[in-house]
Amino acid sequence: MNDATAGWIELQAADGHRLRAYRAPAKGEEIGRLIVAPEIFGINRHIRSVCDGFAQQGFTTVAPDLFDRAERGVELPYDDAGIQRGIALKGAVPTADALQDVAAALAHLGGDGTAAIVGYCWGGSIAWASAAVLPVRAAVGYYGGEIGKTLDSAPRVPTLLHFGEQDHAIPVSVAEAVRSRYPWLPVHVYPAGHGFNCDERGSFHPGSAVLALRRTVGLLRAVF
Repeated sequence: MNDATAGWIELQAADGHRLRAYRAPAKGEEIGRLIVAPEIFGINRHIRSVCDGFAQQGFTTVAPDLFDRAERGVELPYDDAGIQRGIALKGAVPTADALQDVAAALAHLGGDGTAAIVGYCWGGSIAWASAAVLPVRAAVGYYGGEIGKTLDSAPRVPTLLHFGEQDHAIPVSVAEAVRSRYPWLPVHVYPAGHGFNCDERGSFHPGSAVLALRRTVGLLRAVF
């Protein structure tokens, strides 16, 4: 599945909903296939660059636009207005519907067990939920705010979580609770805040982003 160039495609969920998605084909030999679940800012320039980065490392990547059910074509900036609008749009998309759209991306990539998922912020929570209920191969969640509220959603596949110890929205106690509940699950805490992976945010922490990506790719390579 490494033909063509990166760009927008259309997916269809099981309930008939059609949504756009950004697809970045693997460069060179394909190592695996990956779903990228976005932050509350939509499939914006940063998320597209994340997809392109994974593609450069050999992963064919699809990022479904989870906002399409509320409003189509949303790409938000990393400012206060973008945060408020993103929070409102997220509230209009139930997790069950978002999971249907992740499932549509999984089907596009080949179906059960053919793809892993990596998610950021809202997408980190979606990745965690996917690990419990969808036939993904593995899941990686970056600073997912809902994880602490859904600890009973036991992952059924290899799962890796990243948190920032200076996160204003997610206390370190969430990471500790996951470790206590699932001691087999690797949980990493970095000297950074929320959104530390995003180089377009003030909270970007290069050292933590590089280390988290190395660990993420390590897991992905191990499961493919």
